[in-house]
Amino acid sequence: MIPAKLRYEIRKMFENSGTEEFDTNRKTGSINVNALAGYGHTDRLFKRRTEVAGIDSAVTIVLDCSGSMGDEPERMANAVPVAYALLDTLAQAGVPTSLVTFSSNVSVLKPWSMPAKKVKGMLERLNTSGSTNDYAAVQFAHGMLLRRSEARRVCFVLTDGEGEPDATRAQCESGTRLGITTIGIGILQFVQHVYPNAVRVNNVADMGTVAFTKLKLAA
Repeated sequence: MIPAKLRYEIRKMFENSGTEEFDTNRKTGSINVNALAGYGHTDRLFKRRTEVAGIDSAVTIVLDCSGSMGDEPERMANAVPVAYALLDTLAQAGVPTSLVTFSSNVSVLKPWSMPAKKVKGMLERLNTSGSTNDYAAVQFAHGMLLRRSEARRVCFVLTDGEGEPDATRAQCESGTRLGITTIGIGILQFVQHVYPNAVRVNNVADMGTVAFTKLKLAA
């Protein structure tokens, strides 16, 4: 279960519509009622609305579907709703998203153009098998993000293991130099040596809260 407040905070942080603020202590604009107490002492009783631009973002979620994810069914049973919750929350914020799955091979389950709600059933029908081809998956996800024009590009990896740790870490470092933030969520597994920006989930039931909190810190 992901707290509604945390989902709301993520949505607000990634909204690319920007925010509105008031610049106070001005001689013209709308009356600032809070400044009326100073009437007679100052002529700066007005405020003016200003817009603060948001950061446009694009996010690719990379989901491990290797055999080990199915060895303990609760791993996939929790990873799937977390992946969907991320897609749904970001969609509400107007953030373009894609979803890549990997085992021995890499597949695009959700391209950028697909609405988030259409992928839910596909996620629930995913099978687990094969090896952990994490390097190819991260490299592919980075390639998708590099073709985007957004200022903030995030690659979010949900995995319970490692396949080519050295190559994957090098790819993460390359992505950082190109402006991509890669986040690793280790499911009952330490992945900090692979993903510099990473966290371990010790209880799969807490995966959603851990994943959303990590995304919040990276935003």
